[in-house]
Amino acid sequence: MKTRFACISVVLAAALAGGCANAGTSTSKDGVRVDAGVTDDQIKIGLFNGYTGPVAAGAIAGAAGFDARLAKANAAGGVCGRKLTSVRADTKYDPAVAVQAYRANVKDIVMIGQLLGATSIYGLSQQIARDDIATLAATSAAEVIKLENVYLFTTPFPMYVINGLDWAKKEQAGSDGKLKVGVIYQDDAFGQEGRNAVRFVAKNDPDVKVVAEAGYDVKAEDFTAQVLKMKKAGAESVWIHGIASKTAPILSQASQLDFAPQWLTVDSGYETSLAPQLGRLLDKLHVVTSSVLYTENVPAMAEVKQNVEKVAPGTKPDQLVIAGWVDASVAVAALEKACKEKDLTQKGVVAAMSGLTVTTDGLSPDLKYGTGDADTRIPSRETRVNKIDLKSGVLAPVTGFGTTDLAARWRLADGAQG
Repeated sequence: MKTRFACISVVLAAALAGGCANAGTSTSKDGVRVDAGVTDDQIKIGLFNGYTGPVAAGAIAGAAGFDARLAKANAAGGVCGRKLTSVRADTKYDPAVAVQAYRANVKDIVMIGQLLGATSIYGLSQQIARDDIATLAATSAAEVIKLENVYLFTTPFPMYVINGLDWAKKEQAGSDGKLKVGVIYQDDAFGQEGRNAVRFVAKNDPDVKVVAEAGYDVKAEDFTAQVLKMKKAGAESVWIHGIASKTAPILSQASQLDFAPQWLTVDSGYETSLAPQLGRLLDKLHVVTSSVLYTENVPAMAEVKQNVEKVAPGTKPDQLVIAGWVDASVAVAALEKACKEKDLTQKGVVAAMSGLTVTTDGLSPDLKYGTGDADTRIPSRETRVNKIDLKSGVLAPVTGFGTTDLAARWRLADGAQG
């Protein structure tokens, strides 16, 4: 009775329908502690993503990859003899709708397998912490790692920048071994994280100098001022930290201004659909990624495609299918560890994330979550550099996966130092 009244008090105080999600803990017939989302034959995992709206195509592809990985696990007997099932909730890529989706589903899932959007994640962070539910963030923004019970399943964005600029220095540095770098960034939390990583490199590598910085509003269409700033400063390499729809006008404007540096961007800054529009302008662009490509002939890819065809026939090749598979690999590994501990409660899955190691079958660097402070929860620091096939627009690796000494030294506190 005391527990029940305590839970009611929290809900009333917070005015949140999702409070005390794991209050109904019990022990199943096989001796496993269970609560929300777990029965004797089923385990439910929430996928909160924008299945309609501006990110629908990517959300659907990511969910297809996630469900394909669950299909693999289920074919092997599931987890603790239980079938894994995803529960999709459409957030419409709207933080307010994401809150509604959370409240409507948190009592019926054991963990959140996907929660898209840093804004939505921050908006729900207090509830996620209070409800003690493990949440896999569908973003590479490093800052969310600081939030309680929130975990990345990819290398965070600052590592893309640090590793990418190290490669650029070796490829593009002048005769004196120095590299002049510019950065064009989306002027919001996402873009500023990239800009700050560029600054971190310049601060700690005497062979890299930032000669120009230029932000832009996400609604911007004209990038003349930003490109001119790079050109006048003599930037040899320019890091673009933004979304793919802005990469095309930036490169096009640079061509009109007869400015041809080496361009680098994060994976969210490029889509194959840009190839017909940009043509040979892409010859100077390199893209940094933290997973293999859907078109690559790695051993696990046949299994990925086979399972995707089972759960989502006709799914188009998309990099986010791989992201969804890797994401689900983390969820499955956490649930398997919780099963061994005989604790498939929401809180038990959170405990399982501590010290978890995840093998991704070569689809990305393997992931490891530490047991200490937030920095130990950075799952990977490895990335690779890719060029673009000008005919198909498809990426092709230039380097293998790896990390630099400087990336290994980076800490979350460094990301906040502008």
